[in-house]
Amino acid sequence: MDENLINVLIVDDEPLIRMDLKEMLLESLVYNVIGEAKDGEEAIKFVQNQEPDIIFMDIRMPNLDGISAAQAIQDQASKRIPIVMLTAYSQTDLIEQASNAGVFAYLTKPLRKPDLVPAIEIALARSIEVQKLESEVGKLREKIETRKLVEKAKGLLMDRFGIPEGVAYRRLQKEAMDKRMNLKEMSQLVLETLTTS
Repeated sequence: MDENLINVLIVDDEPLIRMDLKEMLLESLVYNVIGEAKDGEEAIKFVQNQEPDIIFMDIRMPNLDGISAAQAIQDQASKRIPIVMLTAYSQTDLIEQASNAGVFAYLTKPLRKPDLVPAIEIALARSIEVQKLESEVGKLREKIETRKLVEKAKGLLMDRFGIPEGVAYRRLQKEAMDKRMNLKEMSQLVLETLTTS
């Protein structure tokens, strides 16, 4: 399997739509349709075993609709998967629900080949942006958590040993270096040690 291909899952209860979309995608030689599903439940099961790079999903399907399936997929996937929602309906409330469920683009049926590539490119680009933002948020949370632990450990050292803040901080730094730990780990150790003793 070529690593440069974009792996696609097509989810629609209409076999003809799945076939047409598959043909349009395969003509470009950039996309690899790795699976098809006829409803949201099948799509969720498929993603549990293999995560596509992008999903085309119908909104209205039996068993589990596309919006509910999109939400479930985004909740369980290891990374944010761009989903392009397919629908014959362009109602504002459906568009809003789709957006809230983590959908990255929206195409109305009947599908036209000239609309596919822009929708895919936008969905993939938005997905990369979201992943970067989620990574940055994760790093910020980690920094805040570390800062809180360092402040608590520093305060405990100041109280316990009657030392100024700067001295307490330098002691934390020195102990972390001596024990080859990062400041967060050292702060946790200090808190565990001093609060139990």
